[in-house]
Amino acid sequence: MFADLAQSRPGAVAVEDDWERITYAELDRRATALAGVIFSRGGQGRFVGVLLGRSAQTIVALLAVLKAGAAYVPLDPAYPRARLTEMIEQCGSTLVLTTAAVHDEVGEIAVDVLWLDQAEHDAVTDVFAEPERRPSDPAYVMFTSGTTGRPKAIVVSHHNVVNLATGVDYVELNPARTVLQFAPLSFDASTFEIWGALLNGARLVVAPEELLESEQMGQVLANHSIDTMWLTAALFHRIVDTDLSALQPVTQLLAGGDVLSADHVRRALAAVPGRTVVNGYGPTETTTFACCHRMSTPEDAGHPVPIGRAVPGARLWIMTREGQPAAAGEAGELWIAGDGVSLGYWQDPAENSRKFVPEPGSPHSRAYRTGDLVRARDDGALEFLGRIDDQMKVRGYRIEPAEVEAALIEQPTICRAAVTAQEFRAGDKRLVAYLVLSPGAELHVPQLRRALSAKLPAYLIPARYVVLDDLPVTRNGKVDRRALPVPEWMASTTHQP
Repeated sequence: MFADLAQSRPGAVAVEDDWERITYAELDRRATALAGVIFSRGGQGRFVGVLLGRSAQTIVALLAVLKAGAAYVPLDPAYPRARLTEMIEQCGSTLVLTTAAVHDEVGEIAVDVLWLDQAEHDAVTDVFAEPERRPSDPAYVMFTSGTTGRPKAIVVSHHNVVNLATGVDYVELNPARTVLQFAPLSFDASTFEIWGALLNGARLVVAPEELLESEQMGQVLANHSIDTMWLTAALFHRIVDTDLSALQPVTQLLAGGDVLSADHVRRALAAVPGRTVVNGYGPTETTTFACCHRMSTPEDAGHPVPIGRAVPGARLWIMTREGQPAAAGEAGELWIAGDGVSLGYWQDPAENSRKFVPEPGSPHSRAYRTGDLVRARDDGALEFLGRIDDQMKVRGYRIEPAEVEAALIEQPTICRAAVTAQEFRAGDKRLVAYLVLSPGAELHVPQLRRALSAKLPAYLIPARYVVLDDLPVTRNGKVDRRALPVPEWMASTTHQP
């Protein structure tokens, strides 16, 4: 699909950053040359790690991996070395694309490294014949937090990505659009940003790596005339509160990853006539978006803001505890079926059989059990009601508390731990760790944070630590998370914003 676009729009800008601007024809040529090198290094049919930050060069690398008949594995340079090594080992990524600068930052990793700094000099001079691929072939592997204390590897196919990026009805994606690439590659919103732009002939603008503040955001959006972008719910709320004018050029604003505030949506809509705000919902296992709620007027927001209706290619089921379709208006677990359902967890048959189940009435089709409790409104739009388990969302990241708790109790000073998400400010949650210390031990927060940082990425490290004599439990002996005390954020010296 991309090659066809490159032929029909050779001179149009495909991707740009602060350093370079690449046309569709040039992106196709550079990716094909790099694909030849990857193929010659035995990359076909493998999971290839991409250890790079945001840049136009990174987009070349992703496309090259796919052209070589491989699947890419986003590896965030900000992750600790132990986490990167575990991800590489878990999915068998023996070939990793990186640059000397990035590799030096993360230290040695025991794999076959392809240096992008030198790859162009190594490019195969013969015409590279791309290998045959099927829609069901893996396109990428994305990791999420796992209940066992280890991240889970989710394999997404070419068919899944094409379903997400083309023929959508919740936003316009066409050659007239300019899309911001802002999400980390290891976050599945990047799938929508990158392929939603490049499979529809749009211009993809890669945000600077250091882009954080709303003032900087406004400059980037204005300088590049960005009209389409995605934000986590927490960042969306923050920008609306602090500098709504930063979003002035954006006429299509997608947000999600957590519950959206109806008041913030209304303010964003009122600020720019003709703007559309989309609440996008979907787990990584179903390829970024499974349902969306499109809002064009303040009245569309509702309270609470619904997660909407199925995107094209998706089928949504609300199921009772007994595994039967719920009655009209009844709450139940959301099951998702259709073209977005991924290939599943890599080499984890037990978890696959638990989470990927036969679709009701279609035994040959699979549905993914989200663990999310929902209810259909009278107009058919779905409302998110919460979780049926302990999983949490913080700043758009899906977090299994068991993974953080496992890292905490590895520390010799901690004998028991519970982790939950508490609201720091409206629409902005932070992780809180509740600890029972070993006899005679003291809590040294900086030392504990350093130990956790060697194992966990930043989004899994708690912002606040609360020492308790014991953890409250329910009648069946499980930690009673509802009974854990709410921290006094501003009084704490251990809080990290």
